[in-house]
Formats: sequence, structure tokens, C-alpha cells
Amino acid sequence: MKILWNEATSGAPEMEPLWQALRDYFPRVACPGTEVVLRHAAVSGNYVRSLYTELLNNRAVVETCIQAEGEGFDAMVLGCWADPLWEAREVIDVPVVGIGEAAMLLATTLGARFAVITVAPGVIPTIELDLHTYGLQGRAIARPVRALDPPSDAGMLLESIEDPHRRLIPNLERVARECIKDGAEVIVVGCGYYGPILTMHGYNEIPDTGVPVVDCSAAGLKMAEILADLHHSIGLRKSTALYFRRPPAEVLDRVRHAHALGRRQDLGLA
Repeated sequence: MKILWNEATSGAPEMEPLWQALRDYFPRVACPGTEVVLRHAAVSGNYVRSLYTELLNNRAVVETCIQAEGEGFDAMVLGCWADPLWEAREVIDVPVVGIGEAAMLLATTLGARFAVITVAPGVIPTIELDLHTYGLQGRAIARPVRALDPPSDAGMLLESIEDPHRRLIPNLERVARECIKDGAEVIVVGCGYYGPILTMHGYNEIPDTGVPVVDCSAAGLKMAEILADLHHSIGLRKSTALYFRRPPAEVLDRVRHAHALGRRQDLGLA
């Protein structure tokens, strides 16, 4: 099985320790025989802490999926919570998974109420919108999305690869315990980087609470494997009745041309 990990940033060289950490992480989570290919966006502002910048970034994320579609991938994972999940599903035939949706669905199997802790206040609106879009607000606590305080930055992220106990875990636990007081039985890590970092350090529960911590990237990768396996074994695939039905090829070509993008057949696609 071959899975695309669609990374929403441009892959800044100074963040190479993070990219290598992800490459080391994938084999730990994926089934034996699953190949996970990390691919960065061709163009990215490397900032999704606002709805507008997320919109600009999402075009590149979907384009990465389109360009990879003819390469034989069995499924695709959008590796940032701020993702264009439904847009990508509409134009891609193989399973496309968002780490946010997968993590929240998983959380509903682990407890009655969950909360999401993300990296900064600017990401909260995106995740709150996802809760409503996916119909999961009834399974979350009041004020269901909260941010690390102080917010994450590149220094904290790189530091946490080697030592999450210095700043990340104390910060996460402070916010998590507030969520638990408000009724959370599951904590979802709302970041496609910090989830893997915590997993690689064996951290999966808020101490002395019995409350599990969900790594959203692990949830996304396993969901992709499940959907790809079901597609191959019993033919299960996305609905094309309405929301995820791809527009006609001539319409896509006309609109892509208007936005200075290549035709699908120029990319080797039908």
C-alpha cells in the first residue's frame, strides 16, 4: 500500500529535523508493507493561523493531490488540520483523509466528550468550523477548542522533537486539565506535528486522569489505511451522489485554465 502524506508547508530547510522526525514516525504507525511518501506543497506561505491565509494555502494542497493522483497512491492524507478536505475529496478518486476529521471521529469511540488543543488562538476558528461541518459539536465539551498558552512557535516545535517535557507537555497538560474539569474525557492534539512528537515519546494520556490523548496524525494515517484496504477488498469508495461528485472534465479544464493551472490530461489524468 502506498499513501501520500500531503504536507501543507513548503518544507523549509531549517525545519529538516521535523521532516526527518515525520519520516521516522510513519513506519512506527503504519502497517508493515505500507509506504508513506511525504510531499510538500509547491507553494506555501507556511502560515495557516487565519482563515484567509488558509484559503490561499489550500489551493496548493489540493493541487498536490491532483498532481499525485496518477502516481498509483492508494490513499492520501492531508497532514495539517487546516485542510481543504471536502474540496480534495471532490476531485480525487482514491480515499482522501483529513487528520482533524479522523482524530475527532476516533475520539468519539474513546469517550463521550472530547476537546481539541491546538497550537495558537488563530487556528481555533478553523477547528470550530470543522466541528460543525462534520456534525461532531454534540460530542465535544463547551468551548471545545483551546490553544496552547503561550502559543507554539518554531523554536518550541524543534525543541520538542528531542524534549517535549521542557515546554510542550507542561503547556498541554495545563490546558488539558481545564478541559477535563469542563467534562472532556478525551483530549485531541490539534496539530499534525505535535501529535507525532508526543507519540514518539510514548505520551498518550494525561497523567492521573485516565484521559487518553489522541495523536491526530496517527488517526489520519490509520484511517487512510482502512479506507484504502476497504476500497481494494470490497470496492467501498466515496459517494458521488452530491457533495463529492467531481465536476465534468471540461468544466475543470476551463476553470483551471482561468486560474493558470494545467489541464488534467496534461498531468496524465483522465
